Amino acid sequence: MKVDFAFLCDHAEISGKINALGIGFDTIYAKQAPARHPYFFLVAQIRASIAEAGDKELTVRLIDEDGKDLTPEIRTVMSISSPRQGRLESLGRIRIGFNNVEFPRYANCSVHAVIDGHEMIRIPLSIEPPKG
Repeated sequence: MKVDFAFLCDHAEISGKINALGIGFDTIYAKQAPARHPYFFLVAQIRASIAEAGDKELTVRLIDEDGKDLTPEIRTVMSISSPRQGRLESLGRIRIGFNNVEFPRYANCSVHAVIDGHEMIRIPLSIEPPKG
């Protein structure tokens, strides 16, 4: 398996295609800490070979720079179907929402996705005061 792409965004829907708004941010600016952010999404596309098709255990964590979970870890099953006729690879898509997250202080955080015990995605996310 390999990751075609992964990003954080303001909103996302998957219905055949991935539709996303506010793609690719890595910083949340907050006037004060603790800060609460209403929602954001992790979106990713995983490419798998015919031998890798099937159900995969997916665990997603949002952690601070000390490795502490900022939200409860998300555990789910991700299904990667067998490739369509004439294709050698199949796609799996991930859309995980984080709602009403409280960040206790300005810090460097990260979103991690582990598929079947292998970390496949690590996206940095900084919480900072506004610039200027």
